[in-house]
Amino acid sequence: MGVRVRDENGDTLLEIVLAVVIMGLVVGAFFATYATQGSGSTAHRDLVTADGVLRGYAEATKSAVRAQCTGGASQYSVTSYIPPSGYSVNPITNAPCPPAATTTPWPPIELTVTMPNNQPRSLTLVVRSP
Repeated sequence: MGVRVRDENGDTLLEIVLAVVIMGLVVGAFFATYATQGSGSTAHRDLVTADGVLRGYAEATKSAVRAQCTGGASQYSVTSYIPPSGYSVNPITNAPCPPAATTTPWPPIELTVTMPNNQPRSLTLVVRSP
């Protein structure tokens, strides 16, 4: 009878463990990249929306000055602007009207919007005579 030769070609436990560790690292890196991209995209979207809110509020402020600061009025309020859900703006109520046609610089107005993550963004606006 012949002697059987055993084939010892196979994977050792160490090789299998190393393969599993390497695959785990690669999958973990993909997951971390995906999570970072998602949060970065959300932050960028919030910033762009906040800039749009600030510009819209600035236009509403200019319109309020044009409409309410005529005929000797001394104050104006911005009541026509409603920000999107999750965003809030500092209200402008009973603000003094800018002087009509003067060379004296009028102090700027600081418009502020608070984003859904409670971070503020601001815009400086100089209101001139209507």
